[in-house]
Amino acid sequence: MKILTSIVVLVIITGFCFIQGPHGSQSIQKSGSIYTAEVKKVIDDKCYGCHSVKGSSQDAKDALLWDSLPNLQKSRLIATLDDIIKVLKKSEMPPKEIIKKYPEMKMLPQEIKILQSWAESRANSLLN
Repeated sequence: MKILTSIVVLVIITGFCFIQGPHGSQSIQKSGSIYTAEVKKVIDDKCYGCHSVKGSSQDAKDALLWDSLPNLQKSRLIATLDDIIKVLKKSEMPPKEIIKKYPEMKMLPQEIKILQSWAESRANSLLN
């Protein structure tokens, strides 16, 4: 299955995804309504294997835990969403070495667009 998507600014994203399977369904659902079904699917398929408590990369877990987003303070959530947007725009996730080893891990343009649009919209709504 596919996996992917944050580096305390750039680290919040370096480990965005590694090589885990689809664990997202069980935990992301606990995160509540900040994720649309379409966004949740991309996170589950591409990101959650690394960016969850059970993730394969400690760097990825330190950078971003998708389940923690709903619990962040407003200002920290906005900053994290901004970091996610920057990483997506630079196509930094998954890391190139992972894509070389696991080409199926590469995010498709429409998956990037889904996550980026969601993060932009969510951040804008928090700023208003």
